[in-house]
Amino acid sequence: MIALAWRNLWRNKTRTLLTAGGIAFAVFLVTFSMALQGGSYEDMIKAATRFYTGHAQINQRDFVTDSKLEQTIGNAAALRAQLEKKFSLVALPRVQAFGIVSREERSIGGMLLGIDFAAEVAQLDLYDDITAGAIPTAPDQALVGAAMARNLGAELGDDIVILGSGKRGGVAAMALTVTGILSTGQAELDRNLLFAPVSSVQDAFGLEDEVHNLVLVLENYTQVKALAAPINDLLQPDQSYRTWQQLLPEVEQGIELDRVSSAIFYYILLILVSFAVLNTFVMVIFERTREFGMLMALGLRPWRIIGQVQIESLFLSFIGVLLGSVLSAALVAYLAEVGIPLSAMGGEAAQQSMAKMQAGSVESIYPAFSAASLTTAPVVLILGAQLSALISMLRVRRLNPVDALRAE
Repeated sequence: MIALAWRNLWRNKTRTLLTAGGIAFAVFLVTFSMALQGGSYEDMIKAATRFYTGHAQINQRDFVTDSKLEQTIGNAAALRAQLEKKFSLVALPRVQAFGIVSREERSIGGMLLGIDFAAEVAQLDLYDDITAGAIPTAPDQALVGAAMARNLGAELGDDIVILGSGKRGGVAAMALTVTGILSTGQAELDRNLLFAPVSSVQDAFGLEDEVHNLVLVLENYTQVKALAAPINDLLQPDQSYRTWQQLLPEVEQGIELDRVSSAIFYYILLILVSFAVLNTFVMVIFERTREFGMLMALGLRPWRIIGQVQIESLFLSFIGVLLGSVLSAALVAYLAEVGIPLSAMGGEAAQQSMAKMQAGSVESIYPAFSAASLTTAPVVLILGAQLSALISMLRVRRLNPVDALRAE
């Protein structure tokens, strides 16, 4: 039956090639599109998390909603060392304080962020956007947002003063020299933030070995959920561990919305191709009615005839799936190395869209295969071809051999 099914498939080469070509095109289009989506999602997540927030953060639980100076993580140095040693990640300490930022007669409210410059510059992309000056290297130096510097009239080398309230209610004061100006393109950050060494901010605001955030950067961002339980075991009851999905819900929601809308389109396309296969086998039964009648007259059971055509359908779908998979694999393998520049995909508009989602700077997209992209189209089309052949061939069960032999 297998050999006969293969020979029957090529009795009408044009129709077989056209149908297999349609299956191959659908497999190629869906597989490549899903790989492109998967790669773009991965790049978007990496860019978003490595821009400012990190892959996860540890905070004092109430600090997430209240952001008060006294809501700190104690023994931060020991916790940081323990996390980095046990989980092979990088923990970045941050201290956050609010105050009045002044230069000469100008004053504005702002947020002072105490950070470990050496560690953060090596891990995050935020500091790639320094438009003037350089990263602070001394305890009395600061990195200022571009809009804040403009509002203060501050330039490189100018002195600024920060006044706020310390942890114990006293006045916290800092005098810093502007050594760098940061322009992220995000108005809120550029207008409100200035950065200083974490030890200097701790000393000025009465924080000892305390921080407000430990920003975690992992080698593989997909491990953030798996690490939740073991990391929580190290934390105090009043401390919380938040993943990038909680920190950047708009990114995850945007990805899910795009994935669902695309899946609807893909399945519609695959169903349409399955209908084309159904049409092929409807034509088969009309063209081979006399043949089927003769086989039944010779004693062949209807289900044997149906089984033979099912094998033909399987061969047909395998040819199309194999061809489409090979073409898509070759293209994805090539583009995974060279990438697709965003300039070729609406460049500026695409980058603006990503900026709105806090996705940082992404210059190229690299397609990446996943289990779903490799299996969705082949499985749906193979099953669709089998179902199409079965539906069209059910008519054989009601076929009268005498009438079939008289068919034109």
